[in-house]
Amino acid sequence: MSPRRPTVAFFSLLFLLAACATPSLELQPRYGLLEVSGKGGFSSGGVGGAADLEEAGLEEEEVPSARLDLDFGSPHVIALGQAPHFEGRGTLDVTIGDGTNTIAAGREVDSDLDLTTIDAALVFDFFPGDTVELGLGFGVAYIDLSFSFVDTQTGTTISSDQEAPLPLAAAVASVWIGPLELGAFVGGIAYEYDDDSIYYVDADAHARLRIFGGEKHLRGSLLIGYRLTDVDLEYDDSSSDVDVDMSIQGPYAGIALSL
Repeated sequence: MSPRRPTVAFFSLLFLLAACATPSLELQPRYGLLEVSGKGGFSSGGVGGAADLEEAGLEEEEVPSARLDLDFGSPHVIALGQAPHFEGRGTLDVTIGDGTNTIAAGREVDSDLDLTTIDAALVFDFFPGDTVELGLGFGVAYIDLSFSFVDTQTGTTISSDQEAPLPLAAAVASVWIGPLELGAFVGGIAYEYDDDSIYYVDADAHARLRIFGGEKHLRGSLLIGYRLTDVDLEYDDSSSDVDVDMSIQGPYAGIALSL
């Protein structure tokens, strides 16, 4: 679905940076309550459409996630990862079809959705310092999406799996006010490749309170934040057209450990 050259170039650059400097490390394990909304579905030969995911039984789940920062001074590396899984039972508000199987509107279905996202960005500081930070950069995002609908009466199943590495533009900002930091990360891309199209935005805003340690190394903080991942995909899967336009979002809490 997408070219792989940006992935190879990005990780080659990370290897060169690691060989030239010993970075400081910060790890943020998190635990959040995420909800999914939007539409997803299948069509073939003019039959089918995108079903409302909440009506199909997908709502909210508890989800672990993580963020990793490697600080070389400037630039530095930011990586975020999450793998939410949603499942439930609901009703299709539209007919869906993949060219072989069809599930009619109004049918009760067991719905299942997995979305793994990993962002890795190399960010260059325009205002480096201990108090205010503003940076822009580039990197790679990896998306692994799978979802399915199963008719509870007939067992008819329509499903799709898709994964893609994507080039990523990124921005980061933060400000320290005494022991409190307010920060945000945004990464995204929008493009078309062959007959596929993608719009992807991953936004993460947080506040953290330092509870021990200095301003840089050997620091521990309490963390709260909000994560929004917006994915709009259109692609061909065998004999069907797949259309997904959804948002996964919600609050999280965790800790930040700097070494």
